[in-house]
This record gives sequence, C-alpha cells and structure tokens, in this order.
Amino acid sequence: METVEFDGEQRPVAYLGDGVYAIFDGYGVWLHANDHKDPTDKIYLELEVLVGLNNFVTEALKFKK
Repeated sequence: METVEFDGEQRPVAYLGDGVYAIFDGYGVWLHANDHKDPTDKIYLELEVLVGLNNFVTEALKFKK
C-alpha cells in the first residue's frame, strides 16, 4: 500500500477506482475525489460511519441480480 504525507504524517492511501482515493488518518477515512493530493471534493468517514456504510453495502448486495 502506498503512503503519502497527510497532515504532517505518513498515512496509507489507496486508489479505489472511479477517481476515488481513501486515506486513513489514524481515526477515520478521508475520501478524496480525482486526486489524493489536490482533491476536487473530500468526505470524512468516522469508523462508526464506515461500519454503517459496510453494513449498507452488505445488505444492498442482496438485491443484486
């Protein structure tokens, strides 16, 4: 996994696809759009929210045909 300097520290970053990058800051996950260093948009997910998103995806996949 690649690391980048984020808020003065080295943090893991991963390209998820569709122009989305994920950066773990030690507490939660930042989602950056189009570039991890100079994003056009940012979303912050606390770990509890990330768990909720994972639960949503798990349930939503039951509807996949």
